[in-house]
Amino acid sequence: MEITYYLDVLSSWCLIAEDAVARIRGEHGARIDITWRIAILSGGGPMGNSRALEAWYYRRTEAATGFSFDPAWLEGPQTATLEANLAAEAARALGCGDDRVRLALARAAMREGKRVGEHDVAVEIAAAAGNLDVKALAEKMRDPAVIARIYESTADFTALGAHGVDQRPTFVMRSAIGDTAILSGVYRYEPLAAIVAAMLRDEDAYAAFAAANPPAPR
Repeated sequence: MEITYYLDVLSSWCLIAEDAVARIRGEHGARIDITWRIAILSGGGPMGNSRALEAWYYRRTEAATGFSFDPAWLEGPQTATLEANLAAEAARALGCGDDRVRLALARAAMREGKRVGEHDVAVEIAAAAGNLDVKALAEKMRDPAVIARIYESTADFTALGAHGVDQRPTFVMRSAIGDTAILSGVYRYEPLAAIVAAMLRDEDAYAAFAAANPPAPR
């Protein structure tokens, strides 16, 4: 079963969803393949939020979820998430294919208030988390292929808007028997886990039937 996880590194809702993602990965192991893809906010440009407005959003999030965040990373309306996302994607291109770099960036920004929207800060945090050379990471962030990958995955996410999808995180789940489910904006473990388990049960049922009942010749 394949799960495509669309996120922005500096989305608070995506950071909250990480607990659910980790639990589901731990429960099902090799039976599921979760691949994260960047769906950058505001097209990579300024977010347009003041720090006061971001703080209000975070208070609302805390009221709904119990998770608190520090808005100090966002300097003002001109702040963008591009550098943090480039750092995560560049680290992946340099061999850090797991979650540690992007999670380090997310936590440094939203938990510690570090200005991860700034290039130098994003590079420093990402390099330390991935045990990467700072210069090599900064150079890879300017690689046209890395930049293109971010905008291609964002375009793929945007195309899902035809199906009413416009929230991050978004999970596109496709089973081995071709069933597909999309959850957009859902961050809680329970609905994600229920759908994954149901789709895997159907995979198992198909496999058991095929083992006992070989298909007839065409």
